Amino acid sequence: MSAPLARVVAAGALVVALLGACAVPVAGTARPEPTPTLDGARLEQEVRDYLRSDPATAPLAAASVECPMGAVADPRTVLFCQIVGAGRVRSVPVTVLSEDGDYRIGQPF
Repeated sequence: MSAPLARVVAAGALVVALLGACAVPVAGTARPEPTPTLDGARLEQEVRDYLRSDPATAPLAAASVECPMGAVADPRTVLFCQIVGAGRVRSVPVTVLSEDGDYRIGQPF
């Protein structure tokens, strides 16, 4: 075998060896964890309870409270629940604090 041909064969063998070393088995890969979400119905109830806890906002607790369903628990997010009643719509900010679904309910506006 000539020297240039031997170098090409050696280079090809090296490429095959490197590709084989980089192969990742697909069958054994783990599935990504599901993205944590907030329970919208639970959030609506907690907003209602929060409103009832303050005499200034207690009358709003009787109105319809609507919060986003299945919102992602992303700590950089502020959600807004809507209070609909007496011909008026108000918003209640809900600040997501952690990926575990912890949040803080703010004052309605």
